[in-house]
Amino acid sequence: MQNLQWKSSAPKAIGALLLGTFVAHQPGVTATSSLDAQDKKVAARVEKIIRENVTSPNNSLKLVVKPTARADQGYFSEIAIEGQPAQMKKLRLAELLIHSRNVQLDMAKLAEGKIQVIQSQTKFRAVITESDLTAMLAKGKRSAEMGLVVKYGKDAQHGDVLHVSGNWSWNWFSGPVTGVGKLRVSSDNKVYADIISLKLNGHEVPNFVKNKFSEKLNPVLDVADVPFQPRSLRVKVEGSRAILST
Repeated sequence: MQNLQWKSSAPKAIGALLLGTFVAHQPGVTATSSLDAQDKKVAARVEKIIRENVTSPNNSLKLVVKPTARADQGYFSEIAIEGQPAQMKKLRLAELLIHSRNVQLDMAKLAEGKIQVIQSQTKFRAVITESDLTAMLAKGKRSAEMGLVVKYGKDAQHGDVLHVSGNWSWNWFSGPVTGVGKLRVSSDNKVYADIISLKLNGHEVPNFVKNKFSEKLNPVLDVADVPFQPRSLRVKVEGSRAILST
C-alpha cells in the first residue's frame, strides 16, 4: 500500500495532461458524460490538494486528474503531474514527471483534506541536480552546519557515487572533510550514500567515524512527499544529474 498524506488549503489554477501531452484548460476535470456532480467535486478536491503541495515557478505545473464514474468512491483512471522544476516542502527537483493509472484513493482521508493512495500503476521520473542536492543539504537539520558541496560521479568498482566536501566537527575530530558514497535506494524510496571513503584533514578516518558522518549525511534524498510513488525506484547518475525513476 502506498501512503501519501497531504493537507488542503487555498485553491489555484488547473492544468492538464492528455495522451502524454500537457495542454491548458479551465479549472475542473476532464469532461465525461457519465460523471455526476459528486464525482466532479471529488476530482476538483484532488486537483486542489495536489496543486497546494506540488508547486512550480510561474504557476507552470501541469496536471491532469481523470475521474471515473466511481470517483466518489476514490477511483480515477489517470492522474499525471509534470513540473520543471518542482518543489514539495524541502524537496527540490529539476524535473518531476508522474503518470499514474488505475488510481484508488482513500476517501476517509480525502474527507479530512488529505490524499492517501491505496493503489496505482505509476511511471515516475525525478531529476535532482548537484545544485539541487547541495541546496537541500544546506537546509537539512543534521547536515546544514557542514556546508557540504556535492558532485555525482562514476566509480569503476562501485558504480554511481556521490562525492561530498565540507567542514565537520565531532568530538576531537574537526576540519575539512571529503567523502565518497555509493548511491542506493532503500525499500522505502530514500536515497542513501553508503560511505566508501572519508578523509578528515586529508587522512582516512576509522569506520566508527565514517558511521557517525553517515548518520549526519543520510538519507541524502527523501521523496516521501512525492505523490503516487511506485513500490520500487532506482537511481542512476548522468553527468551532473541523478535520476530517480521506475
